[in-house]
Amino acid sequence: MLGINMLFAALSLPPSLQPYQPFILMALTFVDGLLFGLSIKKGVVSFVLLIIAIFIGTYVGISLPGLSISGIISAVSSQISTFISQAPQTFAGVSIFFLIGLAIGIWKG
Repeated sequence: MLGINMLFAALSLPPSLQPYQPFILMALTFVDGLLFGLSIKKGVVSFVLLIIAIFIGTYVGISLPGLSISGIISAVSSQISTFISQAPQTFAGVSIFFLIGLAIGIWKG
């Protein structure tokens, strides 16, 4: 909870908007999660299309030196396993509004 208190202190608003500070913070957190969700979905789609392009290029006979599907998949799987092991610490202080925005961004993106 220390992080949210620090964010309240860092969010300086004009005096006329001070009573609405919690609502503004919730809206900004939701929009931030929404944008992250959209970018994550676009990144996953781009990765899948890259794998398909490499596979088709290999089938046709066009290849880049040092770039293979197995190398990319092994590198991505090691990064994902590292992220999953650190996920509890990452999401411990995340607001529920960020997670809702993230889910909607991934779903509708």
